[in-house]
Amino acid sequence: MIFSFSDHFRIDPEALAATGALDPILGIDTRLFIDPRLLQETSAPELSSSADKVRVHFESVLKLVANIAQQDDVFWRQADKMLTFPEVRGLCIGYSSGSTAGRGMGVQKRARLLDTTIRIVHAGVADPDIFELAGIFEEGIDPDLISDMVAKIIMEDLIAFTQRVCSDLGIPMEPLSVSAQHPQEDLPRNPVSGHPIILVPREILSQLPVADSFLDIGWVASFNEQLRQALNQVLGSDWRELSIRDKKHGLRETFVGTPDGLRVVLDKYREVPADPYDFASDPAGEVGWYPAAKAAVADNSLALSLGEAAGIDEVFEVVKKICEHYAFLLEDRQLCKLLYNKDRTLKHESAAQLLFVGIASAYCEANSLDLSPESDAGRGPVDFKISSGFAGKVLVEVKLTSNPRLAHGFEKQLPIYMNAEKASKGIYLVIDVGEISEDRMNSFRSIVAKAGAQAPQVMYANGIPQPSASKAR
Repeated sequence: MIFSFSDHFRIDPEALAATGALDPILGIDTRLFIDPRLLQETSAPELSSSADKVRVHFESVLKLVANIAQQDDVFWRQADKMLTFPEVRGLCIGYSSGSTAGRGMGVQKRARLLDTTIRIVHAGVADPDIFELAGIFEEGIDPDLISDMVAKIIMEDLIAFTQRVCSDLGIPMEPLSVSAQHPQEDLPRNPVSGHPIILVPREILSQLPVADSFLDIGWVASFNEQLRQALNQVLGSDWRELSIRDKKHGLRETFVGTPDGLRVVLDKYREVPADPYDFASDPAGEVGWYPAAKAAVADNSLALSLGEAAGIDEVFEVVKKICEHYAFLLEDRQLCKLLYNKDRTLKHESAAQLLFVGIASAYCEANSLDLSPESDAGRGPVDFKISSGFAGKVLVEVKLTSNPRLAHGFEKQLPIYMNAEKASKGIYLVIDVGEISEDRMNSFRSIVAKAGAQAPQVMYANGIPQPSASKAR
């Protein structure tokens, strides 16, 4: 099941938007993140002290670290405890696949982060912002995890925000716990997961925190000549060819050995503006797909049916009809415009995938079909299944012709997914958005033509916006 918070609780989306809260999709995460620096500018009264709470928390960790004499002493244990961030349920944002629960800070990640922090503090840098930048030098720490860390620190504020919004809009709440360690609070329940729903102010969300872009080592090196030389010494002159893991290792060792360089990076980090996500233009296609899919289905009916004892072939035919109608909506109803920004640049491929998820889900619901995409849809292949009486699955992978790995997805990626999910049939839905040479397209068609009977079926859709009739004359 995939539907919005406002639809489930039958409230006006505009009324929810007026509160400043994100209207989350229940069943699939919105790939946005809490940017800690945006907390400084929030107008939500419940979050007025949130930025200070984050800073005080990490300053306390640094004070403990400065007193650590050896691993597992009293200061080490307390610092480790303060870096323990259990899984947070109900944020509905981030990268989490298959649920709207967050990810906790595992023991190994926490130990590596604490060890690096000890080394950095002993090198002479005790700046709490190093935790916001941890993702650029610590393996396994990404924007999603930083966001979850911040959310855990300010959870009481987020809960208070959620409770006010729900009270103002008359949304029912019940005693629920956001984590195993947290007491129950009155919160709305997610009907998909059964977990509480935590509403987040839109103004503290970004597409990617600024810190993520600092993984561009060339940019980091340009800040300071000493830092550039230290990076070259650690990584060698071919650092551009290194893996992300090796780059992070190089940055970590450079920061430990060049504390002045780390201070420069921290200063630059604070200079770069923190901008909330632009919900109006939706450059990543993270929010516009849902209302667009809902409206398209309402205006363009599609009759679908399955027998009580439906087999894989019947399911496959229904999924094909959904794919064909998706292509029709892109081409004839010009929904393909949602795949582009206002300046006509392409959005990320996930915009097309999410739009497909929304349309497929809405048509299944409109026809009362017990056929639904899995809850991690939109981040890879859409996994259709019948929830009872049938174990077969049909996978649909949506790809743009702009994707340089178009052929790889057909030959390798989707078959691997099909094997892993025990899916006997698959559809490779290719959306033509241009940006592919004639030779490469011909090569792809040749690969498809030579594929065996067990290969996924390839379907095509035109994703290039057409001029209106008035402009064409």
